[in-house]
Amino acid sequence: MKKLTVLFIFLLFLCAFAQDEVVQGSIKYNEATAKIEAFKNVEKKIDMHKFKDYFTDKNRKQNLELMKNDIFQIETRSLFPFYVKDAIIAYAIVYSSDSRYTFYYNYIGKLMKIEILEDDISKKRTFGYSRFGNLISVSFEAGDNEQFVYNEKGKLIAHWLDDTLVSENNKDTRFFKITRSK
Repeated sequence: MKKLTVLFIFLLFLCAFAQDEVVQGSIKYNEATAKIEAFKNVEKKIDMHKFKDYFTDKNRKQNLELMKNDIFQIETRSLFPFYVKDAIIAYAIVYSSDSRYTFYYNYIGKLMKIEILEDDISKKRTFGYSRFGNLISVSFEAGDNEQFVYNEKGKLIAHWLDDTLVSENNKDTRFFKITRSK
């Protein structure tokens, strides 16, 4: 019994000096594995009736004026213009009341697309639907700095690493830059 007590005290002594080591890792995705995650349980069509109040941007004139004056955030919404040269050709709105939804409008204020963010602890996916409710894109965030974007049929249409669009063979394609500014 004395030997067991000595052994137990010795083990306790060793444990006091042991250090916990947390192993941190991340899942690495490629085009195929990201596609599998992106398309799990995706709704191919949604009922757009619940979004009927957003078919037309009721604040179009005000929103365009704000963006032309470089004001992109007000209390009720955030605005994201898309430019060709210095002209706004389209814009997106995220309302403060529910930031899961992004509404994309053409210049005349007609809804072109809606994106719905599914924010899950393990993954972030964004589903893009046409104004008729048909799935048109799925975006999967594979990490803090990587994103895969697929069309409705699962074809890869963009792969982003940080702010760089990369091609199928992971070569930098920097042939254009998407920006929120002029």
